[in-house]
Amino acid sequence: MLLQRKINRAMKWSRERKMRTEGRDPEREALEAEVRDRGKGKWKEKDELPTMEELIEEEKKLQLEKGDLPAMIGAAFLTIFPVCVLAVGIICLLVWLFFFR
Repeated sequence: MLLQRKINRAMKWSRERKMRTEGRDPEREALEAEVRDRGKGKWKEKDELPTMEELIEEEKKLQLEKGDLPAMIGAAFLTIFPVCVLAVGIICLLVWLFFFR
């Protein structure tokens, strides 16, 4: 479908909003669903769900592979740098138009 990602994002937002009005934490439920779906670790039984502290400890155990950190820094630089250059360019153009023209 052409706009499937937008539809999925809207449905997810609507589901999270409904959970918040019901007093449930959507982030915790998403983590619990991920653990149930993966079925890995010490929580293979669906009835036995981990506590939030156990989930956080398991996420801390995940290690980056070699070269991941420089790749993330490079991606952030390539994403942010052009926007900053454009903003500075617009400011310089406005200063030039108002003061030096």
